[in-house]
Amino acid sequence: MARLTLQKAMKKTFSLLFGILLLAGCVPRTDPLPNASSRPTPLHFGMYVTPDPKTNPIDPPERFIGYHVATDFEVYPNEADKEIPVYAVCAGKIHYSGFATGYGGVITEYCNLKGQDVTVIYGHLALASLVPAGTVVGTGQTLASLGAAKSHDTDGNRKHLHFGIALEQANEMRGYVETEAEIKLFLDPQKVLKL
Repeated sequence: MARLTLQKAMKKTFSLLFGILLLAGCVPRTDPLPNASSRPTPLHFGMYVTPDPKTNPIDPPERFIGYHVATDFEVYPNEADKEIPVYAVCAGKIHYSGFATGYGGVITEYCNLKGQDVTVIYGHLALASLVPAGTVVGTGQTLASLGAAKSHDTDGNRKHLHFGIALEQANEMRGYVETEAEIKLFLDPQKVLKL
């Protein structure tokens, strides 16, 4: 019991110090995963996806159909059994934290990126690792870790981060849209974060 109390106190202290550093401009922007810019991203923003292996770069192919409105950051083969942290790309508030069909563990965060109010979607996360809804987070703060491949945490999917940015702060979790016109409701994560 004393250990849990100490851990909570340490987390609060860290969050306070992180917030002070953030306000002072001492914390740099963090990518959603370690080495995000060098990771494979076979399913990228705006790509039309079907379960057909001839047109789908994922093996086995995705089960979804539509325009992918996110970037999928893959793990390296040597990371299959490692804990991979997921970081907040902006300072904001966690709107949703829990399970969602198609994602398993998912977090949505309301924040402002480059002058635009957005909803950031982090999908396929280990449910036990999620920060709770309502938490105010700073840029670079750990939100969760990736879920294990083919588990409940990833809703049966491979181990990777589905990372999307929806325009406006709304209850938005879509990873795919049906029409090209709907793509305009989202931002290309790689362009926004210059990855």
